[in-house]
Amino acid sequence: MDPRISSLEPILLICHGFPPVRGIGGRRWAKFAKELASRGYPVHVIRSAGTPGRTDSLWSADATHPRIIHHPLPQRYPAVLTKRPLTSFRDKVMYRVWSKLLPLLVRGNIYDSASLTRRSMLGKSSRLIRKHGIRNVIVTGAPFSLLAFASELKKPFPGINLVSDFRDVWTWGSDYGLGSMSPRRLAHEKKMEALVARSSDKLISPHATVVEHLRNTYGGAPERYVTLPHAIDPDDFDPDAAPREDGVFRMIYAGSLYGAGEAERYFGALLDAFDALHRHTPDAYTASRLDLYVTGHGTAAYELQVKARGMQDRIRFHAPLPPNEIFKRVAQSDLVLTFIPSRNKDVLGTKFNEIFHLRVPVLHIGDPGLVSRTIVDRKLGDSLRVEELVAELPRIISGDRKVELDRTADHSAFLLANITDRLIAEVLA
Repeated sequence: MDPRISSLEPILLICHGFPPVRGIGGRRWAKFAKELASRGYPVHVIRSAGTPGRTDSLWSADATHPRIIHHPLPQRYPAVLTKRPLTSFRDKVMYRVWSKLLPLLVRGNIYDSASLTRRSMLGKSSRLIRKHGIRNVIVTGAPFSLLAFASELKKPFPGINLVSDFRDVWTWGSDYGLGSMSPRRLAHEKKMEALVARSSDKLISPHATVVEHLRNTYGGAPERYVTLPHAIDPDDFDPDAAPREDGVFRMIYAGSLYGAGEAERYFGALLDAFDALHRHTPDAYTASRLDLYVTGHGTAAYELQVKARGMQDRIRFHAPLPPNEIFKRVAQSDLVLTFIPSRNKDVLGTKFNEIFHLRVPVLHIGDPGLVSRTIVDRKLGDSLRVEELVAELPRIISGDRKVELDRTADHSAFLLANITDRLIAEVLA
């Protein structure tokens, strides 16, 4: 019997960066797809086919269940516009060519990587809905154009339950090029956002602040709006992993270093903090380690800064690791550093629930907001502004400043099975 055949209704998921493609959004929906498939739901996934060198997602294993059926679409967006840095002469020329051509092809955000997929995505979606009698259609953005394109499905298929997942803020934010967009293009994005709000049966987000904004802006029945957090997958964790008892104070940073100038300022302050520790408490400096597993971009410039200060034995860079490996290293650490740029100070990202579950204290570095309040108020770690880092990080490493951690806190509500229960009960038809 075909393992994809099930008595449960099939689901259509539209997720541009779904594994094995490397990209934003893949982790969140690979986990939900995996859990739904394990419960018997066939999950049809329309995703990008990806580009060479970007089909190595860390969550590929989660997306290989026999009831997760992939329907890749050709990646029509020019890959050169997503490359950083541009090293070859050809890439630099093609970047200029596409920067001039794409505004003629796209009415809204030219940096939206799904902006050229409308026809192929709608065609594939329509065929799958008809063939499999699909009622539940989930589409996730960014890229936000997918949400607008999926809204058009309500005209030929008025009976579908259309779920639009806002993983980030859209027109009221500055990411994805929206902060520098012309008024005319921003107006088009706002028009698309309003279409999504009118057409969707459910508007969901992992962030309560996003849900609140959508509800206040577009109104309607309260049950249309659902906060569906990022989930903790127990399969990613080694229950036996624990900090080593060897006298070394181990810190870890895992994720992107993003925020442009803010990240540069943060990293400079981090190096100054290690300098201060070296000068004032050399024994604590010698017994400290910071391991960085930076994803999404190169680290050569940061590594040169570390080497220039002679800190390469204290601050070490590593290639990104699969979840089970990186979380093992998190569990073996004494402190998790996390830098949040000011624009995301009220956005609790994927990794927070997982780190909280591991019961390793978090040191948040950035402006006060929902992230810092959550960490401090729930006694899950501490928070510093970037300008406080030089003075306070050495005190934390040397033990003069204690970081509170409530080891009895119950994080079970965020387990994948429990969040999926909510997805089925509150979001699906």
